Amino acid sequence: MICDKCGVCCIVFDISTLNKPAGVPCPYLSENGLCSVYEERPAVCRAFKADEICESLAALPKGEKIKRLNAIYYD
Repeated sequence: MICDKCGVCCIVFDISTLNKPAGVPCPYLSENGLCSVYEERPAVCRAFKADEICESLAALPKGEKIKRLNAIYYD
């Protein structure tokens, strides 16, 4: 699956390497939903791959994607 660069993973998930808690936007997430330090991003971010969950949520608005991912991973 190809990432659609929505930036939702950079909000929903914990990124301990960056001391970023779950549910808080990454400080490096730009206004356009892209990583502003993409070339220097940590290994955990490099290893993340879009999957069938991303694909199933692709057509939803960003707020709904966040809500659904939280429900899947944290409820």
